[in-house]
Amino acid sequence: MRRRNAMVLAGTCAAAVVAMLAVAAAVRPPGPAEAGSLPVVPPSLTTSVATTATAAPAQALPTGVELAHLMPGKLSVLVHDRETGRDLVSHRPDAPYPAAALVKLLIALEALRQGEPAGAVAEMLSRSDDAIASRLWAELGGPAIVTGWAARIGMTSTRPPADPGRWGSTVVTAADLARCYRYLLDAAPVATRQIVLRALDSTARRGADGSEQLFGVPAAVTATDWAVNQGWSCCDPDRTLHTSGVVAGRRYVVVVLTAQPAATSRADGTQRVTAVVKALSRPFGWS
Repeated sequence: MRRRNAMVLAGTCAAAVVAMLAVAAAVRPPGPAEAGSLPVVPPSLTTSVATTATAAPAQALPTGVELAHLMPGKLSVLVHDRETGRDLVSHRPDAPYPAAALVKLLIALEALRQGEPAGAVAEMLSRSDDAIASRLWAELGGPAIVTGWAARIGMTSTRPPADPGRWGSTVVTAADLARCYRYLLDAAPVATRQIVLRALDSTARRGADGSEQLFGVPAAVTATDWAVNQGWSCCDPDRTLHTSGVVAGRRYVVVVLTAQPAATSRADGTQRVTAVVKALSRPFGWS
């Protein structure tokens, strides 16, 4: 009897081992040949929505009233969650502002559509190079760049400048800029997306005119990734200081537009923009 039991036990153990080996084979990672058949996307270029333990806000988000207390003058804020499709923070999203360098996103889209060299486009974005922007604006259609891309993307409140030669006076809203980023991430041609995101990922500390660029999102968002396009001008009649971009694995679109009193120094103005983004960042753990 003991021998029979031993045989049964041995058979049971053998069956278990076979089952375990079968499961291991089923879930093993792909070998070199199999892995080579899969497309590899560099992490810095991925447009997939990140899912991390800290992706969703862990605290209450600031209200528009609370944010407005941080900013004398005019303020618009939009934080869009690409995973849920919701606007998590929305304060005066349809208020109009001069775009300043933010219009370079539209210039870049048109330049790449028309086959301009990627290097010039990347330089225009990463160093906010006005000379390149002015050349492309003049050569590629000027105001028609704005009207054409606004129609394609659905930027319903965006308008070309009253003076056709002043591309920085293009009128934009926070809601429309968020639509532009969503187009770039979700619908733009892959090559266009990669060129633009590489440039926004590598925004230089100082622009081509010597101005400090790393305020707002890049100054406040220190615990996760960001890719940004910044804007500034003075004084027509206000001091315009904008920060915009995508953060946290491209999941969130963040747009902060400001028109501060002309007497505001650039240093004070950029600190205020950074303070607004810090208030937005804390609930998410971005800073």
